[in-house]
Amino acid sequence: MSALRIASIRTQLLFLAILLVVFVSAAAAITEPFIYGRHDKGIEIGLFAGRVQMVLEQFAERQTREKEDAVLQFARRLGASVDRAEPNLASFVYTPGAPNAEILKQIKELINDGILTALRNAVSSNSEPPALIVKVDETRALSFTMPQFPSSVWLAPAMASGILKIVIPLILLAYLGSWLVTEPLIRFAAAAQRVSMDDHSEEPFKAEGASEIRSLAASLNIMQSRIQTMLRERTRVLRAISHDLRTPLTRLRMRIDRSNEPALKEMMLADITMLSSLIDTSLSFLDNRFEPVRKVDLSSLLQTIADDFSDTGVMTRFVGPRRLTCLCMPQGLMRAISNLVDNASRYGENIEISLKDQGDRIVVLVSDDGPGLSDHMKKKVLEPFFKVDESRQTSAKGSGFGLGLAIAHGIVVIGHKGSMSLLDRLPNGLIVEIVLPKGQLVQASNLPDLTPAA
Repeated sequence: MSALRIASIRTQLLFLAILLVVFVSAAAAITEPFIYGRHDKGIEIGLFAGRVQMVLEQFAERQTREKEDAVLQFARRLGASVDRAEPNLASFVYTPGAPNAEILKQIKELINDGILTALRNAVSSNSEPPALIVKVDETRALSFTMPQFPSSVWLAPAMASGILKIVIPLILLAYLGSWLVTEPLIRFAAAAQRVSMDDHSEEPFKAEGASEIRSLAASLNIMQSRIQTMLRERTRVLRAISHDLRTPLTRLRMRIDRSNEPALKEMMLADITMLSSLIDTSLSFLDNRFEPVRKVDLSSLLQTIADDFSDTGVMTRFVGPRRLTCLCMPQGLMRAISNLVDNASRYGENIEISLKDQGDRIVVLVSDDGPGLSDHMKKKVLEPFFKVDESRQTSAKGSGFGLGLAIAHGIVVIGHKGSMSLLDRLPNGLIVEIVLPKGQLVQASNLPDLTPAA
């Protein structure tokens, strides 16, 4: 079995098909005598036709009524229901010494040997059985009542045969196929989903299952290793560039300080500050390392963010419960919410941070009363270094570098395994909805309590 598990999918499917044929053939050969045996409907009809011919032959040879009655009594003991009938009612003329093929044909036509008759007889007990009237000679005729076979003679064996030879083998083969072929694919898909949710995951794909899956896992591990190497090299290059840029920026700042033109000096210092901020923000985005999860009071954390922005002149208020303790990365979550509030302050006058406990999840809403975003822009603004149209970039409050929402999205989705979506606010504005799974809520009391003191 271990050799089959690592074989190719084509080999596994071929093995399953061969196994199905062998299984069905073996089940049919073993169960056929026990299911049918002497209870086959065709055999029963043939035996009845033989009894009818024997009765006709013996009745035709008898010349007295007493001997005819003895033949009829003997026929009834054999299980054939037979009585005298009028010769003019006969539908068939018996020819002594002739083969019973015509008798068998007449009996099959009257019984209507099919599944519909069997089903009707199985559910109905009031239907009158048909009769075969055979003309023996010019003055004599016999009426044979056709047998009605119970469902155990035809319907039950057919159903048992189908179940044993088709249904059960297919169920067993389907289960074996799902375990043999699809189970490695399910594990592989789950591993791929975990890696896709964490850009910095270095967990390798397990090379197990069919040869195609093992080959795909090896290729993806190589690709993942190259991507991680590329990400590290990208961060290293940017760090080197930022390090080399800081020296000339510092020299420029020192030379600008000696300038005698205040207006020009202020503009150049603003440009240098913007360049330094761009370098720091880019490094922060690329080097997305997460802190350990700790127990904090999320209400106090969000209230602190609102107070800090209010102190700088941004109209920010917090709405939510006085206390909601949960497990999270406090510095990362504070950074994400601060980025959202800072982004909202560029386009709106009033910002609201709300916190809700919805039983199985925690919801944080950051809303503003700005112009809002179109549905197309809501998807684009989450991309790093993307900025919206010029009408928003020319805001009097300035524009960022297009990384605030991307950083917040990474902290929420990758770091906290939550979700972040952009919604419309009525009558105008934008709402950023952050959903943290309830699994982040504290479930134990032995964790360090980092809740700020009241």
